[in-house]
Amino acid sequence: MADTFNIDNNVTIPSLTTDVYCYVSYGHGQVMIYFDFDQCVNNTLALLISVLTTTFIVVTTSMATVAHIFYWDASYVLHYLKAKWKGYRSSPSPDDVYDVFVTYDTKDPWVSEWVLETLRVKLEVEAEKALPLCLEERDWPLGVPLIDNLTHSIRYSRKTLFVLTKAYAKTGVFRLAMYLAHQRLLDENLDVIVVLMLEPVLQHSHFLRLRRRLCGESVVEWPRTAAAEPWFWQNLRNVVRVDNQTMYTSTYSQYFTCSREGD
Repeated sequence: MADTFNIDNNVTIPSLTTDVYCYVSYGHGQVMIYFDFDQCVNNTLALLISVLTTTFIVVTTSMATVAHIFYWDASYVLHYLKAKWKGYRSSPSPDDVYDVFVTYDTKDPWVSEWVLETLRVKLEVEAEKALPLCLEERDWPLGVPLIDNLTHSIRYSRKTLFVLTKAYAKTGVFRLAMYLAHQRLLDENLDVIVVLMLEPVLQHSHFLRLRRRLCGESVVEWPRTAAAEPWFWQNLRNVVRVDNQTMYTSTYSQYFTCSREGD
């Protein structure tokens, strides 16, 4: 390596001190023997490129992170603003199309089979008074956007039943459906939410704690023993038949009574 970079050699460059110029530097040519390599460095340009590159990386990373975390929140807000901009308003319907809209994890084969083969049979077939259900895998029209199907199903069902598992409670579909169900509470003063927990989920959730305090009977849990299943099904039928406001504690029921009188 020392021989390769040896600066001592017998090469002769004619007129090196007068006629050999370097034009790499900015501005004008300079005699080679007086050339300073620092002249090739443009600190201003380097700083500008560094700032632009860093800004691009930070903005791109931030946007990707925000989009991943708040995608469904943003979708709901955009849909809501679009509806307001077009002048859509919630119009009360004298008759609901369905008694209960059931939202659940359609990607979980076990949950999907349980809803279609067990829950549907218990509420629609074996009940004394049939409760027409709205099920995504059976009643949703093909080719319609998810948010439109959710909005229509929640709007034209008397109750919305959330079948919760650990996986489903983390999905954006669950959060979006919950937002839309709460929107009916804000627009129409109707609490349509019923929570069925197949697994112990949201144990530290402020929403679930408030729901239990507000209307504890609207939160039902799958029994741990087979002997309790008949009672569970009868209780679930009663919950979905009765308006949530009639099951509220005295404090909150007075609030809804006053709200309706004001309307």
